[in-house]
Amino acid sequence: MTSRGALPPALRAALTSPGGRCYRHCDRPIRTRRIESRLPGLWYVRACPSGVVSVTIYAEWTRRDPTRSVQHALRDWTVPPSRVRLRDLRLATRHGPELGRAAERLLATARGRRGVRVVYWRVYPFRARDKTERRLFVCFRRAHRSPVFFVSASKAKGPRCPVCTRGG
Repeated sequence: MTSRGALPPALRAALTSPGGRCYRHCDRPIRTRRIESRLPGLWYVRACPSGVVSVTIYAEWTRRDPTRSVQHALRDWTVPPSRVRLRDLRLATRHGPELGRAAERLLATARGRRGVRVVYWRVYPFRARDKTERRLFVCFRRAHRSPVFFVSASKAKGPRCPVCTRGG
């Protein structure tokens, strides 16, 4: 079937979000982008076209709590790593009825597993010491082997990725 923790296509489809708008920032459509990682589950980043992150989602079909693994992966991708705080990660278990009929049937046949564990990382806008509003951004430039998450002023014209600005 699939490797331990990996999500079968029926569960992946059930967890895919239809979209939405970036209401607090720019009112433009949010895009969902998949991230590759060594973890067996599935990563998604939901962000507006200018890179403001709405939420980062990791889903795995397991009984264990993947929060610590998610925190370590996010710290590898975030500048500075201290921005990834355990209190900003939320764990939820998604079960069959809320995922739709196909996913519900699949989960019912796999009685040994208790649902899909989903870790949400959401960093809400905040005020810095200089009183400017800051938001979490993501950069997906091809030069990066993985996404780069960073905080910048929300009104900044073209927020600057710290990895791109130092040339690596």
